Amino acid sequence: MITEADTCRKYVLPKLTQAGWDNDLYSFTEQKTFTDGRIIIIGQKIKRQKQKRADYLLRYTRDFMIAVVEAKAAYKLPADGLGQAKE
Repeated sequence: MITEADTCRKYVLPKLTQAGWDNDLYSFTEQKTFTDGRIIIIGQKIKRQKQKRADYLLRYTRDFMIAVVEAKAAYKLPADGLGQAKE
């Protein structure tokens, strides 16, 4: 059975490289946390929600992220990762 890690390694990573996302101008980051988590205020208490993490972040420049790539295991439907990527 192909896991999410296998999907990343065998399918997504080669396609990103083939499309030119590994050169000096454009780049990508794997397994990257890109938020600190939303701050929620409940009465007098402040709580931080879970951090957001992406399988791949595509970058136009070092500090300018333009897209999220979310991979899923082979047994899941492509739409299973859509909500996670939108969020």
